[in-house]
Amino acid sequence: MKAILIYDGSFAGFLSAVYKVFDENLKEVSIVKPKHYVPDMFVEPIYVESSEKYAKRVWHSLQLKVTKHGAKELYKAFLSEIKGTEDVLLKYIVYAYASESFIHTDFSNVNVLRVSQVAKMVTREMHHIQDYLEFKATDEGVWVAAIQSGFDILPLVGNYFRRKYPDQKWLIYDQKRSYGLYFDLLGVKKIHLNTSEESEVLQLTFGNKTLSVGLFNSSYATKHKKIDKPEMNY
Repeated sequence: MKAILIYDGSFAGFLSAVYKVFDENLKEVSIVKPKHYVPDMFVEPIYVESSEKYAKRVWHSLQLKVTKHGAKELYKAFLSEIKGTEDVLLKYIVYAYASESFIHTDFSNVNVLRVSQVAKMVTREMHHIQDYLEFKATDEGVWVAAIQSGFDILPLVGNYFRRKYPDQKWLIYDQKRSYGLYFDLLGVKKIHLNTSEESEVLQLTFGNKTLSVGLFNSSYATKHKKIDKPEMNY
């Protein structure tokens, strides 16, 4: 019987769904985000709770099975956000564990080939942002930049810019996904801005406005910004 697993959209959530597939020996299964779920009168959806414990267990196992490079390609393909990618990744993973000696360059398998192709697309976008991203300075001395990427690229570039500018506070904001990465000299934080804050960041980045409302003042930031724990470092 077919099963539809609905997860929260995070990579940890996806890996938690993969854990459920293997733990319960599910055969005909599809993994989808809530926004991609299409009701099926013959199939009752199963909502999978994200578990960092199970996600880490699956991730470490994958690194051993498909190598760290292969696992990184899986992660990059996931960040493409291309509809249906979860099912391709699941088929890749099932194939890998069914193989005695899996090779992540086994392009005779259509799913391995597809993951490699999508990962390369995401990698090209990552390098483009690393090479050409332009920052603009705020009155508080914080560098700000905004992107409109086709892929969820921020998880791949945060550490790069932290190493490149270790003594400079900066914010990179993804307009399409409405979140950003903020480096405060202590660490990189995932942040969400309200509508007015987002508008000011975009005007500064794409226009000629000077940002001077205290967006990065510590007390203002504590009151108005939601700062999340960074996603698990894959």
